[in-house]
Amino acid sequence: MRFIFYLFCFIFINTTAQSIVNTEKLFNPDNRGLLISSSLAGNFVSGNNDLLMVDYSINFSYQKQKNTFMILTSGEHIRENKEDPVTSQITGQFRYVYNFHDKWKVFSFLQAQTLGILLLDERWLVGGGLRTRLLDRDFLINLSQSIKLDFSFGVMQEKEVLDQSMLPDLAIVETNYTRAIFSVISVIEVSDVINLINTTYFQQYVRDMNDYRFFHELNLVFKTNEWLSLSLDFEYRFDSDPPSVLKHKDYNTNVGFVFEF
Repeated sequence: MRFIFYLFCFIFINTTAQSIVNTEKLFNPDNRGLLISSSLAGNFVSGNNDLLMVDYSINFSYQKQKNTFMILTSGEHIRENKEDPVTSQITGQFRYVYNFHDKWKVFSFLQAQTLGILLLDERWLVGGGLRTRLLDRDFLINLSQSIKLDFSFGVMQEKEVLDQSMLPDLAIVETNYTRAIFSVISVIEVSDVINLINTTYFQQYVRDMNDYRFFHELNLVFKTNEWLSLSLDFEYRFDSDPPSVLKHKDYNTNVGFVFEF
């Protein structure tokens, strides 16, 4: 099983060139045919402490009539003082969306992930659900300004295998849970070149109401031309029942570029 997991991640990352993948930032849903989107962000510190952090992704979307197929990949690499990586992340996801109504879509996905900072050796997700458009309105003052609001709900099966070497002897290292999933996504076109994207996810373990996860991401995207955008991201994650050595909350900020072809 471990071999299949790493092979899955390796194929997604290496033949094409986190956690939750924000497709609203990566693709314009009104475009048809094949689209390729890539993003790159990083931070380098030198002096008393040498630190290198790189976030990257490459993603494919193909839309024909009512069907959309996506291959989404991302990775993160953090290295301190030129030693072995402090942590790393690789995510690969296949997503299928069927638009059966002007305001309703069916979605399904399969995802594999490894995430060192959360002690995840393996994370498998498979699930699906429905997504609906609650609001789609242009501002009367300027037709280039608009707001879109979507809500989705569904269910997923989640299998996680944790890094046993980082946990106490009696800690649970493998779980296989069914979670209800909900999301609210808003896209505000402030102008022709500025988009504000709010994404909120809630994941509830169906057998324990005290076990839930909350994730919020705020993206500010500046479009410089047809193929290049500057992205500023703020992320907040809360886990009500994390491994004993981890905290409940995480914050993350990124500044980088998004390339679309």
